[in-house]
Amino acid sequence: MEKIKQLDEMLKEYIRPLTFPVAVKLLKKDEEFPAKTRRPKEVFGSPIALCQGIGIVRKYGWTLGFGEGDNACAPSMAYFGFLPYTDKQARGEIVYPLYAKTIEAGKRTEEAVGRLDEGKFAKILIAPLHKATFVPDVVLVYGLPGQLVRLVQGANYVEGGYIPAKATGRAACISEIVSPYNAQACNLTIPGAGEKVFAMTGDDEIIFSIPYSKIDDVIEGVLVTHKSGIGRFPWPIAGLRLSPTMPAEYKFLQVMAGLEKEE
Repeated sequence: MEKIKQLDEMLKEYIRPLTFPVAVKLLKKDEEFPAKTRRPKEVFGSPIALCQGIGIVRKYGWTLGFGEGDNACAPSMAYFGFLPYTDKQARGEIVYPLYAKTIEAGKRTEEAVGRLDEGKFAKILIAPLHKATFVPDVVLVYGLPGQLVRLVQGANYVEGGYIPAKATGRAACISEIVSPYNAQACNLTIPGAGEKVFAMTGDDEIIFSIPYSKIDDVIEGVLVTHKSGIGRFPWPIAGLRLSPTMPAEYKFLQVMAGLEKEE
């Protein structure tokens, strides 16, 4: 848990996201939610989409547990392995014609979405990072591109390379959670339709995902690149250090102040 505390402190100090980072834990069927975990169906009287739950966690500061009857988004349940993955899905028939011109294009889009093995997990636990009483599988940080590029620099510091961006315009919760979990690598997600319509994710927000195995690298990278001065948030804009040019009408005052010479 010390690692989680260090990550939270680093994010507060150097990234300054406007909403709480979200700790995500995938649970097996026989694993219980922690005490005081709110269940969407019990709290709201009906299920909600997982992206809505993430929005509540990062803005309200609640801890939510998604089990049977809590998730209103059946497609996401199939990707998480809570439901059987059907031939109809594999053929791209839930992508076409909504998101694709042809069934073949729909199939290719569907193939790009990550999946967990059916039955491996049965529940999802999400909490604000600073309140998490569990070791998360993935941590989600919502923020502006100018903030999250610092996490990109931090994540690249140890091993180099690049941070992939997952964007299909749909199923953002899968690219946020399943893809980094499967790859054990950080990634960026551009929020899709559900995030916009249901979770009210801002048009200026993107998501950086950190699997637990990469937390140490990200912390080290952000701290070192901050100290070196190569990257900081807020970004130190060079123009702030330039001498300003005043209007000609101010010339006599500039001369009186000794800032310019009289011609």
